[in-house]
Amino acid sequence: MKKTLLITAIAVSFSYAEIAKEMIVYKTPYCGCCTNWIAQMKDKGFNIKTIVQDNFDKMKMSKGITQQTASCHTALINGYVIEGHVDYSAIKKLLTDKPKDILGLSVPGMVIGSPGMEMDDKKMPYNIIAIRKDGSTQVYEKH
Repeated sequence: MKKTLLITAIAVSFSYAEIAKEMIVYKTPYCGCCTNWIAQMKDKGFNIKTIVQDNFDKMKMSKGITQQTASCHTALINGYVIEGHVDYSAIKKLLTDKPKDILGLSVPGMVIGSPGMEMDDKKMPYNIIAIRKDGSTQVYEKH
């Protein structure tokens, strides 16, 4: 039993270790919360290239981001788009499961208490939204 558990633990760890950890993040020069989110993702092991520019709305649209799913920064990783203050847990799940019908994940707006948007002990409940290739959305994780 112990041997089976050990082999399973090693296999799970190995499969996640193979996940692409290169992330490109687009942000404006004026947003400090984006910088905080980037720092948290770096702490989780992502190698991040940050592109700072005043406007990247056309890029967002080309990746399937709409007004309803938009936030302040946009990250690209392993063929997926990550919009806004998405938790590491959801990104890890996305990269591990590799769903073929999902373009990416979003936390629309700027939710207090989400990664990078911490304000003391204040935390608002929020959903991480999966953006499907057909344009529909669904709740991916609740926080």
